[in-house]
Amino acid sequence: MNKTLLIIISFLFSSLTHAQYANFEASTGGFSFIPAFTSDSPHLIINAGTNNNKRLSFHLLSTVRLSNLTPRGVVFISRYKLVDKKLKLNIGVHLPAIQISDDYLVDTFFAQELIASYELSKKVSVGAFYLHGKGKNNDFEANFLSFNTNIVQGNFSFLSQLYGLDMDETYGISETITYKINKNIDVRGFANKTISDGKFNWTLGARYNL
Repeated sequence: MNKTLLIIISFLFSSLTHAQYANFEASTGGFSFIPAFTSDSPHLIINAGTNNNKRLSFHLLSTVRLSNLTPRGVVFISRYKLVDKKLKLNIGVHLPAIQISDDYLVDTFFAQELIASYELSKKVSVGAFYLHGKGKNNDFEANFLSFNTNIVQGNFSFLSQLYGLDMDETYGISETITYKINKNIDVRGFANKTISDGKFNWTLGARYNL
């Protein structure tokens, strides 16, 4: 394990100790902001961050391979609320996003995001998510745009996405269904159909909220 990876792991644990919220999910797959890129191998997904009630917030998202308990990806996100009414509008910066290969090669990316949501009722909201990412030590660059609907019905929530990516003309639909068992535990099912190439991927996970 190289020095860069050890620094990343140390910073990951340091961030968790200072977080104001955190949750841990054991999943049959990984996570990606772009549904078509979701891994199909088992991962531990870690979310942590500061209080969302403030204008400025900081967040950590990490995926850890369950096969050898090494990080696959780490994203540090800073977000600022431009509008916080019925219409919510947030801008964010991923500084940086880190991806670690099976051979412990580290790629870094910088990204900007724009998140909008509008509450139609207490149970239904619609939104949009835009992400621009560019590699720092690689030639990756892409723009991602999705439109989503979130429906809450009792202990269930249903998040539907229609998305497009300007790389290989990728576009598709995805669905995430969450069932809240209690205030600390929920289970989630995710399914994605990449219409552009016919690929189908899905995951199942159980999440614990601190």
